[in-house]
Amino acid sequence: MGMFSKEKPIPSLDLALQGGGAHGAFTWGVLDGLLQDERLNIGALSGASAGAMNAAVLVSGLVSGGREEARERLRAFWKELNRSGREAGPLIPMIEAFPQTSRAVSSWWTTVFGDIGMTHASPELGREMQEILRKVIETHVDFDAIRSENAPQLFISATNARSGRLRLFRNEDLSTDALLASACLPLYFPPVTIDGKDYWDGGYSANPPLVPLVLESPNDDLLLITVNAQVRPDTPRGVAAIVDRLTEIGFNQSMRKELQGLLLLKSSIGHTRAKDGLIAQVERLRLHEIHDEPTLSAMPAQTKLLPVRHLLLKLHDVGEAAAKQWCEVNIEHLGKRGTVDMAARFGPA
Repeated sequence: MGMFSKEKPIPSLDLALQGGGAHGAFTWGVLDGLLQDERLNIGALSGASAGAMNAAVLVSGLVSGGREEARERLRAFWKELNRSGREAGPLIPMIEAFPQTSRAVSSWWTTVFGDIGMTHASPELGREMQEILRKVIETHVDFDAIRSENAPQLFISATNARSGRLRLFRNEDLSTDALLASACLPLYFPPVTIDGKDYWDGGYSANPPLVPLVLESPNDDLLLITVNAQVRPDTPRGVAAIVDRLTEIGFNQSMRKELQGLLLLKSSIGHTRAKDGLIAQVERLRLHEIHDEPTLSAMPAQTKLLPVRHLLLKLHDVGEAAAKQWCEVNIEHLGKRGTVDMAARFGPA
């Protein structure tokens, strides 16, 4: 068993994957890095939007063929996403023909279209792209594998468009429609109807779901992979930039509230002899995070909607490097203590 003896099992780590459109390629890179490190096992996963896609593809591969199959499926998924984006219209091929920095992409968009943002006149115009994404999901996600007995637990969020309530999809009821619902930005795509109810992006209600991981997974180490910038270098002034930042803040806020609730409960517990139930599970919880705030905060919000090849590969490489660095520093602490000050990162100012 290499460096591990029978007395020291390989630790399992639950993963919570935040959504952020094409910036989810950073999470792809992180997952790629984690899968290469045999000193840890991946436990349960939760996700919203792009995080939901990454989680479903990862579990499909893990069940079908282990770590290497999961890595290959993730690579193929993101490659197909880029190819489909190129075929959907001229924008991505144009940008790829003149690969500049991500800021140049933003400047180019503003120069051509002014301050109208990237929203459609009607979300119905996004139905074609939604159907393209449906085909990508159906090609790369194995729902039979996800529903199999030995699959890791999955918790995928979507938001009920009428009530605003969280809808949580687990392995047994996960579907292509559920993943499309989790990634349905309402300004760009029509709502996804499931069982007679309309759903929007899961990021509005849980980005990603955290409490289900704490309550239902037997693992006590939870790794949060974040892709939405917490802090932007400048205050937006134009209408489109303000809308983009408000959306980003909203997507971060659902995660902040869940984290703050867990942290408040954890700090209030004190010494307890509870061996099971919510109190004991929260008390045992050890939190970790992988992010790259400098890289992601420097990328314009518009690039979340552009699966441009050089940006995807850049984000993958940054994510993979972040995962490998995190593993070298923090794997030894799994099962012992958390490795991030979540109160400082996400608590009230």
